[in-house]
Amino acid sequence: MKLSVRFAGMAALTGLFLAGTPAFGQELRQVTISQMNGTVDVRVNGGEWQTAEPGMVLHEKDEIRTADGGFAELLMDPQGSTGKLELKEKSHLRLSTLALHPESGEKVTHLDLAIGKVLVHAEKLNADSKFEVRTPTAVTGVRGTIFEVAVEKT
Repeated sequence: MKLSVRFAGMAALTGLFLAGTPAFGQELRQVTISQMNGTVDVRVNGGEWQTAEPGMVLHEKDEIRTADGGFAELLMDPQGSTGKLELKEKSHLRLSTLALHPESGEKVTHLDLAIGKVLVHAEKLNADSKFEVRTPTAVTGVRGTIFEVAVEKT
């Protein structure tokens, strides 16, 4: 597989590393499909793949994929308060961790990109929050920037 990461604007790259999920209480966070074109499918709660629709709400562990010519814009948390994702054609993304610490407000976001391309518009995070995009070969973490991650078949 070939991995490429491209940053635009002021990027705060915290590193390429492998990381685990933090152990703390979780409150429900969500991702909303705000726009889409072409064929877009989702897998909710490990169920069967189904056709996505604008306004559909996804949660931790749900997956979304786009076919040839497909596109999906996803808003992370209400009104995209954590960020916006643009999932390009022929992509497969899993919402691995969408955690929120109820007392500190710390957000932990881990997205797994198996194949394809995602453009991330991450909002500025507080000091203890994490936003990572994982690929089969690396993890990219940021604090608030616009960046693109692509995974290609070789």
